[in-house]
Amino acid sequence: MKRATVVLLIAVLGCLGTSCLTAGKEILFSQRETIALVSVVSNWDIKWKGEEPTNPRLVATTTRRTLRSDPDLTLISNAEELINTAEELIRDTMADSGGLINLAEKETVLLSRAYQDARLNKYQINREDVSPAGYRLIDYRDKNFSPALAAETGIQRSMFVEFKFTKAMYNGVGKSGNAGADVEMKILILDAQGKTLYIKTFSIGSISTIKVSDGMYSQSGLISLFESVIGDACYEFLYHLED
Repeated sequence: MKRATVVLLIAVLGCLGTSCLTAGKEILFSQRETIALVSVVSNWDIKWKGEEPTNPRLVATTTRRTLRSDPDLTLISNAEELINTAEELIRDTMADSGGLINLAEKETVLLSRAYQDARLNKYQINREDVSPAGYRLIDYRDKNFSPALAAETGIQRSMFVEFKFTKAMYNGVGKSGNAGADVEMKILILDAQGKTLYIKTFSIGSISTIKVSDGMYSQSGLISLFESVIGDACYEFLYHLED
């Protein structure tokens, strides 16, 4: 009896969640208000899927020689520059959406008093997450931010985008074979009162791969894979809105 009650409760909560998400999509699609891109954030260290970061002190001498002989080869990658490209891809994709998503001017948001005074996300700070140049790690739970931004700029919607970048072996043995780029992109959109209009996570892996030999791979090749997948994730978001 208790189990049946629990199952029923989960089903009801699932329906409520789906209903809220659908309602939020309908509001976004029908009203098409300008949206402030408030936060774009990701992990700094791009780790191998399911593994801890590579310790450079444990790299063998022969591997170090190989890396020095080819500056494009690497064992370790980070998202410090990739996150800037991610923000550009988000803006470019939304600009090509035919008005489905209209992003506010970057400077209007970032230079506003509401943005400068917004509370920061201590969890992202502690994780040492990274954001594009000029952006801050704004806390989406700051209930004062959305009303303050709306009052100052007239922008009624706020978008928070959080990425998780992971490199993964798609085939081969150990760290030799072919690797790809895995991206999780979580999109949260709030209204002028700070209430959730839309939230969804998109998980996509790259179609193309790069060669990996003893853990070494092309840095430019990996970044190119990530750029392609980020673009795909953005389009998945737009397709989902139109479903």
